[in-house]
Formats: sequence, C-alpha cells, structure tokens
Amino acid sequence: MKMQFLLSLLLLCLLHVHPTLSGRYLLLEHKALLSVKSSITDDPQSALSTWNASTSHCNWEGITCHPSRRRVTALKLVHLQLSGTLSPDLAHLSFLSELSFSLNQLSGAIPTELSSLSALRILNLSNNEFNGSFPSQLSLLKNLQVLDLSHNRMTGDLPLAVTQMPDLRHLNLGGNDFSGRITSQFGQWKFLEFLDVSRNSLGGPIPLEIGNLTNLRELYIGYNMYEGGIPLEIWNLLELVHFEASNCNLSGEIPPEIGNLVSLKSLDLSYNVFTGAIPEFIGDMPELEVLELLDNNFTGIIPQRLGKNGKLQYLDLSSNKLTGTLPPDMCFGNRLEHLYTEENLLFGPIPDSLGRCESLSEIRMGHNFLNGSMPSDLLGLPNLTNVELQNNRLTGKFPISSRIDSQLISLDISDNKIHGELPSWFWRLPHLQILNLSHNCLETVDVNLNSQTSQTGFNILDLNSNQLQGQLSTLPLAF
Repeated sequence: MKMQFLLSLLLLCLLHVHPTLSGRYLLLEHKALLSVKSSITDDPQSALSTWNASTSHCNWEGITCHPSRRRVTALKLVHLQLSGTLSPDLAHLSFLSELSFSLNQLSGAIPTELSSLSALRILNLSNNEFNGSFPSQLSLLKNLQVLDLSHNRMTGDLPLAVTQMPDLRHLNLGGNDFSGRITSQFGQWKFLEFLDVSRNSLGGPIPLEIGNLTNLRELYIGYNMYEGGIPLEIWNLLELVHFEASNCNLSGEIPPEIGNLVSLKSLDLSYNVFTGAIPEFIGDMPELEVLELLDNNFTGIIPQRLGKNGKLQYLDLSSNKLTGTLPPDMCFGNRLEHLYTEENLLFGPIPDSLGRCESLSEIRMGHNFLNGSMPSDLLGLPNLTNVELQNNRLTGKFPISSRIDSQLISLDISDNKIHGELPSWFWRLPHLQILNLSHNCLETVDVNLNSQTSQTGFNILDLNSNQLQGQLSTLPLAF
C-alpha cells in the first residue's frame, strides 16, 4: 500500500497537476493508457517504448494533453504495424477529442465503451482488421465529425446508427463487407462533405435523399451491386468535386442535369451498364480533370468540346459503342496524360493537336476504325511511354526523323495500312522494348545501325505480315 501511495504521489508531481484539480482522473487516465498498451500484442517498431508507468503519460508517443489541465485530448498511433485489440479502458479518457489507430493490424470488435467519449470529434480506425458489426451504441457520439472505419473486415447491415451523429463531416465505411442498402436516412446530414460506402456488399436502389447532402464534395459508392440508376437528385449536388460509382450494376442514361455539377473534377462511372449518349454538357464542365466511362454501353459521339476547359488529365472511354470522330481539343491545356478510347466504333483521323500534346504519357486507341496518317510528331512526344493503335485503318508513312530522347517503351500499330520504310531512328530510341508493326504494308527497313544506336535489344519485335524483303538479321533483338 505504501509503495502504491508513493507511486501515485510521484505521478501527480510529474503531471504538474493544478492544485484545484483532482489527481484521481489523471491517475485513471494513466492506468487506462497502460491498459491500452497491454492490449497491444506486437509492437515491431517499439512505438510504445516511451509508455513507462513511472513517467508522465503526456510525454508518451502519440499522446497529446491539454496544456493546463493535463488531460489527454488526442491519442494517435498511426502506421506503426501494431497488433492486438482495442482496450475498453479507452472510455476513461473522457476529454479525448481524437482517437486514431489507422494503418495498423488491430483486430477484434470495436469496444462499445467508446460510446462514452462524448468529446470525441475524430475516430479513425481505418486500415486494420477489425471485425464484427458496427456498435450501435456509438450513435451517442453526437459531437463526432470524422468517422473512418474503412478497409477493415466489418460485417452486418450498413449501420443506420451513423445517421444519428448530426455533426458528421466525413464518413468512410468503404472497403468492408457491409450488406443491406443505403437507406433514406443517409440523406439527412446538414454538414457532410465526404461519404464513402464503396467496396462493400450493398444492394437495392440508391436513395434519392442523397441529393439532400448539399455540402457534399466527395461521394464514393462503387463496387457494390445496386438496382436501377443514379437518382436525378444527385446531379443537383452543386458542391460535388469527386464522384465515383464504378462497377456497381448501375443502368439507365446520364441526364443533361450532369451539367449542373460545375465544381466536378473527377467522374468515374466505369464498369456499369449505362446506355445512351454521353451528354454534350460533359464537355462544358469547367473543372473536369478525370473522366472514366469505360466498359459501358454508351453510344453516339464523344462530346466534341471535351478538353476545351484546358484541365483534362485522364480520359477513359474504352469498351463502349461510341462512334464519330475524336474531339479536336482534348489536350487544349497541355495537361492530358492518359487517353484511352480503345474498343469503340470511332473513325476519322487522330487529331493533329495530339502530336503537340507534350503531357501525354499513354495512348490506347486500338480496335476502332481510325484512318488517315498519324500526327507527324506523335511518337516523339517527350513523356510518351506506351502507344496502342492496333487494329485500325491508319495509313501513311513514318516520318523520316524523330526526337531520340523519347521515353517510348511500347508501340503497337499492328493491323493497319502503314506503308513505306521503317526508319532507322527506331533503333535509337533508348527505352523501346516492344515494337509490333505486324500486318501492315511496310516495304523496307533501314537497318543502318551505326554508333548512334542506343537500342540494346527489343523484348518483342514483330514485323510479320508486311511486304518486306531481304535479311533482317542485323536488327537489335534481346535474344
């Protein structure tokens, strides 16, 4: 008893307790944190080595205390590879406003005792191995603003209890195994800015009440199995910046109301069963940077003003039934990096403007009906690494010269009608590993390998089914 009394006295001295405050709560917090440590079974980075019973817990790793009251206000142990469970004694940290254990390997159930932390504003347990259902008692956390339980192993119905947290700004339940459906109550928050329920096992229709979340800036609902389409009300979320609803069985058409989303920067509706035309209004979105509509059943033409805003960086319209010509201004702001339109019914020439698009990193436009000559400077773009134009109707010749500081790694222009000579500058491209020009009309190959040759050998070189004659044994092959 005497030793315990002396330890308590020492602790109070270390904590510099204000004389008007009871040390009882400080001692209780100290013991609670030691209980937290004891529930950790593996600490490979020795992150808790400072958690010593004889020192002030306000000096421990991951602990923040109130400057005068010395009560614990934040506990953040993030990305430390911790294993074990969460101690229910966390409930004794009654001044706690932030609890973050993200990016660890913690498991077990989330303690219901956390519901007593009435001051809690941030609860982040993402990227762990927590399982079981969501504790309904956590609905008592009325001051919570951030709740992130993403990428765990939680099950049960999508928790309705979260809708009873009126101050939520950020809710992330993605990457679990929640089932059921998104209920109408998910549209009642007044302040919510971020909502992620993607990568679960949700079904049913998307409720139109989601359109009531007028402050929403980010919405992620993909990788589920819904019924029906996107409610018209969602297209009225004027503050929306990022919207992802890919791979979730959505159908119907995209209505012209999408033009209301003047703040939208990224839209991903890929891997669904949407039909109809891509609304022309998409080409007028002033902030659009990323558009992913691949693997649907879209028909009609690509909006011809797409990219005219000067901000487009990533465009994927592949695997649809689109027809018509490519928009002329996709790289108007010289920011376009990835352009994917393969497996459609597109025709006409490749726009000359793409030959001046120095931001381009990758082009995949194979399996269409594109015709005409390639832009003369396309293959010499400084950042271009991968080009796939196979199975089109391209004609013309390769330019007699090209920049040799190209970053090109892979080039596939097979199954076209390119004719003339394969020039020697191909052998001076230092990074080119895959060259497939098969099934064209090439007649000669310049095999002038001189001291300027930078090519150390192709992994794949396919010139099959051309009109070539003579020996090609001097070509640089990596075998």
